[in-house]
Amino acid sequence: MTRFSGTRRYLLSCVWFLAALAAGPGEPFAQAPPPTGGAPPPGMRKVVTEKAGFVVYVPEGWKAVEGAEEDARFISASDPAGRLEAVLVIGTAPFRGDAVGAARVVLERAGRRYPDLQIANARVTPDHRRVVFDGAYSHPQKGRREFRFWVGVDQAVVTCSRVETPAGRLDAEKALLLTVLANIRVLKGAFDAGDAAQALPLVSYRLRDGSASFQMPQGWKCQDFGKGAFIASDAGDTSSFSVGGAEVLSPQLGVRVPGAVVAPYMPPHQAWRLLTEQTGLVSRLQFEKVIPRQDMVQEMARGGYTAGPVAVEELIYTCDVKGRRCKGYTLGFSFGSRLGHSWTFRHLTVGAPVDRFDRMVPTFTAMLQSFRFNEQWMANYIAQGTRRLRELQQQTASMVSRNAEEIRRTMQAAYDERQRSMDYIDYQRTNTIRGQQDWVSSMEGGTVYRTDRWGTRNTTTGESWEGQPYDYVHFKGKNPKYNEEMTPIDSRALWERHIRKPN
Repeated sequence: MTRFSGTRRYLLSCVWFLAALAAGPGEPFAQAPPPTGGAPPPGMRKVVTEKAGFVVYVPEGWKAVEGAEEDARFISASDPAGRLEAVLVIGTAPFRGDAVGAARVVLERAGRRYPDLQIANARVTPDHRRVVFDGAYSHPQKGRREFRFWVGVDQAVVTCSRVETPAGRLDAEKALLLTVLANIRVLKGAFDAGDAAQALPLVSYRLRDGSASFQMPQGWKCQDFGKGAFIASDAGDTSSFSVGGAEVLSPQLGVRVPGAVVAPYMPPHQAWRLLTEQTGLVSRLQFEKVIPRQDMVQEMARGGYTAGPVAVEELIYTCDVKGRRCKGYTLGFSFGSRLGHSWTFRHLTVGAPVDRFDRMVPTFTAMLQSFRFNEQWMANYIAQGTRRLRELQQQTASMVSRNAEEIRRTMQAAYDERQRSMDYIDYQRTNTIRGQQDWVSSMEGGTVYRTDRWGTRNTTTGESWEGQPYDYVHFKGKNPKYNEEMTPIDSRALWERHIRKPN
């Protein structure tokens, strides 16, 4: 850990620090760790919170309260007098692995609520994924308080933990509070982006020319451009759903038409960058993922589309829109022509500010799935000689529905992966707080040895070796039984192989 300067100004802004001090939530490095073993620690009892979001082991007489703060869930365990407290908070935030950024966000609110708040001994890991600091403040009812606070970020999941006592009692009570904190378990499904991300109620909307229909949240407005093109957005023009396209002239024509875009045929991600940045709609476009959809191209070919080359891609990206950082998802189609004089780009796009996008995903999915082109309108349009447009629209209507289902499957897979990642971080945090390390012996076929403050134990046979050089501080990994250097379990791959229990 390395120290950094400007501690109070730099750290007081932990995202849920206000909630941690006001309502009880603090946040751990990772996620609440599982209890270390099937039985409660001596003198403690098992408590399942009222909403079944957490399990915790606490001393007799203590209470455990579960609650929610915006996009966060928390548990606060305290003694009967409310003097001692251990708190865990888990939430979502757009910090993407930056615990310092998470810490910075909450500073102003906490500073306004507790003007005498003091922060000391602040440290941050080199990768900025974890922050720890001590602090003190005056509570209106409880008087002067002191605490230790941890912040950890894994992708968009922020976790914080806090242990707190009356001023001058932290060192004396720390062992008990850390034991409580280390024995908090987040039940599977207790925190899920879906908890705070439910689809909004939708109402049906039909374009004025009858070319398409879709559903959008109540209170949204729609700019109708005809021929299946529109932009639907919320009242603040922050979240949106749009369908549209553009005709692009090929440079080989050698002409410049005012207002027309001239460029060689491009795949969708290049076309999207060109059209959005050249028209000034966005800036600082950065792709997170570009996913080719060759299956869609093949399906369109089987459906009879032969007018020229086709490329289909899913795009996930961030960009600046009207001075605000936003995130977007686009299903883009690039249609070439055999003569090569021009080509067409069409898209279906949803977007929102980065801090709202994840919560809007269920709504966006429902909107994409509801999108339909009107078949009678298409028949009339075809009669006017635009066959290629109809082919595109027919394919788009079915593809959007299928793509929405794939979005849901992708979200579920991402959630499952996040749960596994959270369990591993729980394991790391528990080891750090409790002062223990696991080692794996290759000579014994993957047997795991565990060191703690007392010594080293073979977790398979129960054999143990106490005192130096076998305790957590002095043990270097030499197998007590065989002449080998054991491997520390310090990676997720080793944890998955030797520690993780199947669900």
